[in-house]
Amino acid sequence: MRTTIGLLFGIVSQVFAVPVSSGDKFYPRGIALGSTTEEKTQHFAAFTLNSKFPVATLDYGYEVAGYPFFSVASLTGKVQIETRYTEDLGDIDLPYSDGPFTFGQGLTNTYRVETFEITLAGQLNSYLAQGGQRWQTIRLLTPGTVTFKSVGFAATVDTLDYDKLPGQFSSSNPLYDEIWKLGARAAGASCFSAGAYKSIWDVPPNSGAFVRGSRAGLSIKGNTFSNYNLTFSANIKRGGLGWTMAYPVSSRLGGVQLNLVGNYPEATTYANVNKTLLPPNTVVLGYGFSLVNQTTLDSYYLDSFEVPFDVNEGQWYSISAKMYEGNFLAVSINGNKVFNVTLNDYYTGASGATTTGSFGFGGWQDQAAYFKDVKVASSNGTVIYTNSMTNAPAVLPEYGVQSNTADLCLDGAKRDRLVWLGDFYHTAGIIATSTSRQDYSSGTLKNFLDWQLPSGQLPLDTSLGYPGSATLSFAESTPDGYSYALQDYHILGLLAFGSHMRYHNDIAFASQNWPQWKLAVNYLIGKIDNSTGLVSLGFTFFGDDAGLAVNAASVQAFRELALIATAIGDTASASSWNAIASQVDATIQSTFWQPSLGYFSDTPQNKSKISVQGLSFVVTSGVATTSQANSCMNALAALKLSPGYKDSTAISSNAIANISPNTNGFLLSALMQTNRTSEMKYLFENLWAAMITNDTTHSGASWEYVDTNLQPGLSRYTSLSHPWGGAPTYILTEYVAGIRPVTFGYKTWVIAPTYTGFGLTSTSAQVQTPFGMLKVRWSVEGGKINAVINAPVGTSGTFVINRALANETRANTVVHVKGGLLPKVLCLDL
Repeated sequence: MRTTIGLLFGIVSQVFAVPVSSGDKFYPRGIALGSTTEEKTQHFAAFTLNSKFPVATLDYGYEVAGYPFFSVASLTGKVQIETRYTEDLGDIDLPYSDGPFTFGQGLTNTYRVETFEITLAGQLNSYLAQGGQRWQTIRLLTPGTVTFKSVGFAATVDTLDYDKLPGQFSSSNPLYDEIWKLGARAAGASCFSAGAYKSIWDVPPNSGAFVRGSRAGLSIKGNTFSNYNLTFSANIKRGGLGWTMAYPVSSRLGGVQLNLVGNYPEATTYANVNKTLLPPNTVVLGYGFSLVNQTTLDSYYLDSFEVPFDVNEGQWYSISAKMYEGNFLAVSINGNKVFNVTLNDYYTGASGATTTGSFGFGGWQDQAAYFKDVKVASSNGTVIYTNSMTNAPAVLPEYGVQSNTADLCLDGAKRDRLVWLGDFYHTAGIIATSTSRQDYSSGTLKNFLDWQLPSGQLPLDTSLGYPGSATLSFAESTPDGYSYALQDYHILGLLAFGSHMRYHNDIAFASQNWPQWKLAVNYLIGKIDNSTGLVSLGFTFFGDDAGLAVNAASVQAFRELALIATAIGDTASASSWNAIASQVDATIQSTFWQPSLGYFSDTPQNKSKISVQGLSFVVTSGVATTSQANSCMNALAALKLSPGYKDSTAISSNAIANISPNTNGFLLSALMQTNRTSEMKYLFENLWAAMITNDTTHSGASWEYVDTNLQPGLSRYTSLSHPWGGAPTYILTEYVAGIRPVTFGYKTWVIAPTYTGFGLTSTSAQVQTPFGMLKVRWSVEGGKINAVINAPVGTSGTFVINRALANETRANTVVHVKGGLLPKVLCLDL
C-alpha cells in the first residue's frame, strides 16, 4: 500500500515516454492515482483502487494497440471497473471517451469505454481489441478495493523500439528526429500480420452466433433487399442486443438501428449502465451509424418503445422486424407487437430514411447476446434468406467479422480501420524507410488486387473482416458496370506500387500479379477523354475530376509502371505507357500552363485556382520544366495558411480551416526537388511540430488533420495515428539525410545531403535494402562536409553536393562510391 500512495508524489511529465514492451505486450510507462483523470504521471508500479483513490490514469507514451488485460493481485468486496481508452487525453472523460467509432467494423471494440466485474485474482482479458490509444483510465465503480499487479495490451502490432528500427534517422535537431518518428509510429500501429486480430464473434455449432457489443456485422447477401421481414431468435447474456436493417454494407449514411434492452437484473448489471439511453424492457430505435453522435457521424436517436413484458437474460426470444411501403417499420417479440411506425415521422437527415439495404447484428457497449435461425422474407412472403448462424466458416466472412487473413496496413489505428487505397501512397514510403516490413507492403497491395473490380479499378478501401470476393457488394452499380468512388485513389494506388518496387525491387510480387497490374493501368488509360486528351474521372478526392492533379499524377503513374514493366521484361507495355504519359504531359502543358500567371492552374476554366496537390504532382511527375517548377513553388504563397498550406485557393483563409498533412506531404517531395528548404522548414516546424508540442494530444504518431488553431482538425473524430500524415519519415531520410534509390532496390543509389537550409550541423540515416544496410553519417563544419558511407556489396552510387541548395551556380561535386565491406570516408569543400 505504501507503494501505491507513493505514486501520488513526485509526478513527472512523460512527453517523450515510450511504452514498456515485453515480447508481445505493451505496458504503461506512467501512472497517476486520484479521484479524477490526471495528466502528469510517474513511473508505473503496482497500484490499488479504493474509495480514496478510485481512478488510475495510465500513459503508454505513444500509440499502442491490442487486447486489454488486467493482472489482478487481490480484491475485497464487490469490484466493478470502468476502463476508458483514448488518443487525446482531453477526450477521455467525455461520455463515450473519444468514440464510438462506427464507420467501419475494424475487428476491434467499437466502443472506447468498457466495463468488467472482477470476482477473482488472476488475469482478466478483454475479448475485444482496442485499435489505437496512448491513454487509459481505470475507475472503480463499486465500494470494494482491487490491487493490480500490472495492466496493458496483448499486442496486435509489432512491439518496436523506434530507436532501433532497420531504417533510422537522427540529426542535430531533436525536433526533426521526433518528426521522423511520427510516421514510423503511425505505420507501426496501423500495420500488422495475418491473424493479428481475431474474429469478434464466436459461432459455436449449436447455440448460434455469440455477439458482444459492437458495431453490427452486416451480411453481404442482403444489399439489395428492400421492404423485407427479418426474423431471428436471440438470447441476451448481458444488457441487451442490437441489430440493423436497411444498411448497405458500403453505406456512408448508416441504416436503421434497433436495440432490445433487457430488464437489468442486479446480479449481472453494471453500475455504470446508461438507463436513460437504453431504458429497461424496451426496443430503442435509431438511424444512421449509431444511437449517439459524439464523433460527427450522423446518428439519430429516434424513440424507445416499451416491451409488454419483462425481457429476461438467458431466455430465447423470437424477434420480427418488418419494413414495408411508406418507410413503415414494425417490431414484435414472441408475437407481441412492440411498435409499428413510419420512419417518415422522424428526422433522419437531409436525405431521409430508406428501407433498402442489408441487415446485421451487434450491440451497445458491454451488451452480449446469442443470435440464431435468421430468416428474411420479401414483401410477398417469399423466403429469400436463411441462416442458422451455427456454421462459423460461412457466418464469419459473410458478416465481415472473420480474423484478418493477410498482412495489412490500415489508414489509422483507431479509425477508420479500413485499408484505404489512397492512404497507402505515403505508408509505402514510410515502411520502406523505417520498419522495412516488405511483407506489410506487398500484403496490402495484394489485398487491393484481391478486391479489384472486373474493370481493373482498384478498391476505394477494403474491410478487414470480409473476403475480397465481396468486392461487388461494396462497389456502386452503374450503367457502365461496377465502380468505386474517389477514382483518383486508383492513381495513388498505382503510385504506391511504384514506391514498393523502387524500394524493394520485388520482382517476384510484380511478376506474379502482373496481369492485374496491367488491367489496373489499362483502366486508367480508358479514362482518357478522346476529345480533350485528358484523364477524366468521376467523383475524386483531389476535387477536379479532370484537373491538374488527376492528370499530373496519372503521368507519374504511367511512367512509374512503365519502369516496372521494363524490370519484368514487358517492354511492349513499357513503351506504350511511356508514350501515353508523354501525350498527357503535352496536353497538360497546352491546357493548364498559365504563362502570364507563372503556374499551372487546377482547371483550364478557372485560371486563378491552384491547389497543393496539383502543384505538387505537376513537379514530381516531371511535367513541369525546371523553370516552371520553380515558378509553381513561388505560387504557393497564395495557399499559405498557418501552420501549412491549404488545399486550394477555393478555401477561405478567414475562418478556422483544416490543413492536411496528407496533401502537404505530397508537397514535401516537390519542395525538395526544387530546393525549397525554407518552405520545408516552415512545414516541419509548424505543421508537424503541432503534433508534438501539446502532450495531451501528442500520440507519438502523425495526425490525420491539423486545424489553424494547431488542434486535431476533425475534433475528437480525428485520427491521431494516421500514416497519411507521416510523409516526413521518408522525406527526411531521402532528402535531408539524402539517401535515395536511383534504380529499384537501391542497386544504384544517390546520397545528396541537404547540408544547408535547415540549420543542421549533422545528420545520419540508414535504410534496409535487398543487398544489406545502406548508411550515411555527415556533418558540416568549417566550410567542409565530412561523410562516412557504408554501402552494401553489390551496390554503387554517388555522393552529391547539390550547389543549388546554397543558391550557387557552380558545378555540383559528385563522388562515385562502390559498395563494399569498408566504409567510404569523405571530406569535401562546400
